Amino acid sequence: MALQDKERWDFKYLQGWQSTLHKALVEFFTYAPVGRALEIACGTGENAIFLAEQGFTVDAIDISIVALKKARRQAYERNLRVNFICADLDYFILKENTYTLVVNFYYLNRRLIPQIKKALKPNGLIIFETYNEKHSLIKRDFNPDYLLKEGELFRLFEDFRVVFYKEELNISTLVAFK
Repeated sequence: MALQDKERWDFKYLQGWQSTLHKALVEFFTYAPVGRALEIACGTGENAIFLAEQGFTVDAIDISIVALKKARRQAYERNLRVNFICADLDYFILKENTYTLVVNFYYLNRRLIPQIKKALKPNGLIIFETYNEKHSLIKRDFNPDYLLKEGELFRLFEDFRVVFYKEELNISTLVAFK
């Protein structure tokens, strides 16, 4: 499965697919103390680069080497350092008690949630946004395994101090402190 995912994403990025800077990140990143940040499934790195511009030391992980090459080029052109890591998040182990901020946009791997929680330092911030089950009304062929159930994102982080939570149409967004 991992090789299929890698090939599928590499192909998308070769065709010109580009990730984008997310509104929730711009709106909420200042809640986190500047320190080490992690972007999960970073794509072409816009969020990671934004965080580096804000003074964070950034690790950014993605399965696509094609996306990461684009991300590295963008960071280089802006004279920014981001530690881009090519890895399959099904097998990658996050460092515990390391990050003041973890961001996860439009990637859902429920098995990774306990690792994300451990990777955050006390009072670290998670910004998590992805599709919920209403997305299947918009994109009927979307794999339902990667869609949140109603209220699921809130329940996944119910042991955190939630400062923002919204389910709007097909998107669920959570901002919470460990």
